[in-house]
Amino acid sequence: MIGTVGQLLILAAFVACGMAGFAYFRAAQLDGANSDWKRIGRGTWGVMLVACFAAFGLLLYLSLTQQFQYAYIYDYTSRDLPLIFQFSATWAGQEGSFLLWILFNALVGLGLMRWAGRYEASTMAVVALCQVFLLSMVVGLKVGALDIGSSPFKLTAEKYADLPVFQLPGYIPPDGAGLNDLLQNYWMAIHPPTLFVGFAMMIVPFAFAIAALWKRDYTAWVRPALPWSLAATAVLGLGIALGGYWAYETLSFGGYWAWDPVENSSLVPWLIGIAAIHTMLVQKKSGASHKSSLLLSILAYVLVVYSTFLTRSGILGDVSVHSFVDLGLYNQLLLWILAMTGVGLGLFFWRQRELPTPTREPLWLSREFMIFSGAMLLCAVAAVVILGTSTPIIGRLFRDNPSTVPIAFYNKWTLPLTVGFVFLAGLGQLFWWNKMSVKNLNRVLMKPLAFAVVSTILVLLLTPFSEGTLALGTSGSAPIATVQAGLISAVGSLWGDFGMGLLLLLLLFVAFFALYGNGLVLWRIIRGNPKMTGGALTHIGFVIFIFGVIASSGFSKPIARGSQASLGAQNNETFVLERGETRLINGYQVTYHGQQPGDRGRPLYNLDFVDPRGRAFTVEPVVYKSNKGQWIQHPDLQAFPEKDIFVAVTPSEMLQDGQQRQRGELRLQRGEGVRIGSGTYALRFVDYDRNVDPMYLTDSTAIAVAAVLELTHLETEETRTLRPLYMVMESGRQQYLESRLGDWNLGVAFTGMNVTTGEISLQVEGVEVEPEDWVVVQAYEKPLISLVWLGILLLTFGFGVAVYRRVQDMRTARSLKPTA
Repeated sequence: MIGTVGQLLILAAFVACGMAGFAYFRAAQLDGANSDWKRIGRGTWGVMLVACFAAFGLLLYLSLTQQFQYAYIYDYTSRDLPLIFQFSATWAGQEGSFLLWILFNALVGLGLMRWAGRYEASTMAVVALCQVFLLSMVVGLKVGALDIGSSPFKLTAEKYADLPVFQLPGYIPPDGAGLNDLLQNYWMAIHPPTLFVGFAMMIVPFAFAIAALWKRDYTAWVRPALPWSLAATAVLGLGIALGGYWAYETLSFGGYWAWDPVENSSLVPWLIGIAAIHTMLVQKKSGASHKSSLLLSILAYVLVVYSTFLTRSGILGDVSVHSFVDLGLYNQLLLWILAMTGVGLGLFFWRQRELPTPTREPLWLSREFMIFSGAMLLCAVAAVVILGTSTPIIGRLFRDNPSTVPIAFYNKWTLPLTVGFVFLAGLGQLFWWNKMSVKNLNRVLMKPLAFAVVSTILVLLLTPFSEGTLALGTSGSAPIATVQAGLISAVGSLWGDFGMGLLLLLLLFVAFFALYGNGLVLWRIIRGNPKMTGGALTHIGFVIFIFGVIASSGFSKPIARGSQASLGAQNNETFVLERGETRLINGYQVTYHGQQPGDRGRPLYNLDFVDPRGRAFTVEPVVYKSNKGQWIQHPDLQAFPEKDIFVAVTPSEMLQDGQQRQRGELRLQRGEGVRIGSGTYALRFVDYDRNVDPMYLTDSTAIAVAAVLELTHLETEETRTLRPLYMVMESGRQQYLESRLGDWNLGVAFTGMNVTTGEISLQVEGVEVEPEDWVVVQAYEKPLISLVWLGILLLTFGFGVAVYRRVQDMRTARSLKPTA
């Protein structure tokens, strides 16, 4: 019954939205001559809003009450799921996330009704068209053989019609499949809603640009659209950043950006949105860049729709860990993007000849030229990213199973472009607030350039940066080579070692230049009108973010690198600790205390650290095996002002998972030991011995080798040597000769070996073999990574200041209009 009501609510919202779109279209055609159409549009939009809120409320109710007869609830919730995850499971799947996006779109429409003024009818007609497409994704209609959308209220028996158990009359699954373990994180309740708010708000600049082209109003639209553009870009950027922090903290073992196609598809609209803001500022200030402002505002939302197509059509299912499964919406999503592209770009090119053009091209020292150049560099970065992201689609033209481009592709092409627009981020603000000419160019640039040179030299002298940069081209072991694990991991293959160091050095220098240039401008503005500090604050925030990326990605290092503790571990970036063991590793004292029960019975691996400065802290990474048989690892971190210590562990049982082990069986590497017999004995594998006593050999023996073992009684500290024998006969049959200590009632057989790893298998009899409790520890220093998050916060705050100023600007203009 509840599902039927929910489906009817979505259908009512779909119909009401179509009516609202038609009414607003007619109101826009009549230019306010008949206000009845506008009233109808507002009323039907209100009906749609109420119906969507009610439908989402019902879906949330079904999730919280665990009604597994509904497929969406069965797929994403379970009885053991905590309340916060039952709540966030409402948007964990395609249908629920579409419904959340629809809600935010509806609220954006209310905002336009309140603040769009004379643009309400034309912009709302565009928003309603997009909302109809979104609602079609969840309407769940079947027209003949045509399925339109996938309803979140579909019954489990309907979705899983091929499974007989679900077809039993009155059958309700006793439990659900549950939320993916990787999504069981508090960021799931924060990151997706923020991202969808950004997506919803990005429709407004698009709607204003379409309205401007439609009504031939090519200039005035910028003033009301600019606050929306600033707010939309700020929220979308914050949503992307929250996803990056979620990945850093929980998912990606210290990485916050992996150039995953779905990550990229949200980044590209943000980059284009930033470029559009800058060209809109130029248009508002000087009357130039009309075409750029319109085109970029259109492209920003078209790319939002394109990102939705990439994420939800299933086309990236084999190449992205973030993409949704295909729900059969491919054709609808394709139709949506074609419609938005056709309406937006079609109208732009139709009106292109009518668009205003500047009477003369801007001078290269003008603020307009600098800002426009920066916007074009941002577009170039976006083009590189979208090209790389689209390779699975382009590749289908040539092969059946195309792959994504390697990370090196993005690093090679985006880094030089980043150097360019970071430099222009400093020039743009300096030129914006100073009347530039060749005569005063030196005066304006002297201070920031001098400060940047001095700061760069100090970094070279006082940090590992200098050692690595100067050593490039002469030594492959230079510390700067660690940069290859971060932001510019593959630049060396294009530019060589020297080029890689030079690009990093240039990025550092231009970042200092932009910092000081914007800092001087900020100081000047604060003393005049603080409301105008938004641009300088956003640029400074971006530059601080760049510093954080350089430091944390370029100079992140494992604390075990080069230490004796790393020997014998999986690689030279990890080390092994047994329970109760303490090790000193490159100045860090680390103690593993074993497992402790955590939330929902999932084990916490307790490790105490003391860093080289004597600061003590405890980390408790989580590792467990999900009910689907998948090992889930959640690292932990300790944040200090100058660095983060990031720790993940791999427990012994995870490494041994899937290996068939008999009762009493051990596997040991050469030099490795283990306690047995409830801690009474310590058994250590010393080495192999090919010198086997001939009395044990026969003519049919092909291979014979003994394992030299030391067995220590930990109470008496007596140590004895055992030499069990492993033989392979010419027939291929294996034979074992046990070594036994009668007075200790203990015997050990050598039952096998791995010639690749050197590991041996032993069978112990007479005492209990306890499960091994040791962990492989990955611990990394992340220098100055706090600058990444500080820069993002400052950038977002700067956007907020800019939005406030533009809103005040609009209010002032409206108050002055009657007296004009």
